[in-house]
Amino acid sequence: MMTMCGVAALLAVGVTAYPTGAPSSVCDDPFMEPTYHRDYLNATGYNNTNQYTLRSSPAEGRPGIVEVTLTGAPFKGFVVRASTPGENNEGEFIVDEDSQFHALHCSSNENAAVTHSSPEFKSSVKLLWRDNNSGNHVFQATVVPTIETYVINIFES
Repeated sequence: MMTMCGVAALLAVGVTAYPTGAPSSVCDDPFMEPTYHRDYLNATGYNNTNQYTLRSSPAEGRPGIVEVTLTGAPFKGFVVRASTPGENNEGEFIVDEDSQFHALHCSSNENAAVTHSSPEFKSSVKLLWRDNNSGNHVFQATVVPTIETYVINIFES
């Protein structure tokens, strides 16, 4: 009986793993791999095979603001981050308090990444990035379609 309770507790934790978004520690991984899913849930990771697209473009009528869109097959979780090759990141994601997303503080960079706030399925997310320097940013995403799988290396196309 005790073993069954332990297994049930582990399954409950696994099913609800990060339902309100990834931890900031994901920012430290160059691939943004969800290690909890990999190490504790035995999830399988895949490189992006064109099932997800990450695009950015200047936000119309909003100087210095970039619209970043992640689209693809339905997914439960995601992380999108921006980096500036060879220098500190000098921009930030703009997230409203009542948004379905929330910002992550990566190293010394506040709001350098954004993640989901609920485990509901989504097939598209639209984010806003404030560019505070040259505009030479690289956007990268990781998507968690199900508790058993995740997709890394989604770069802006």
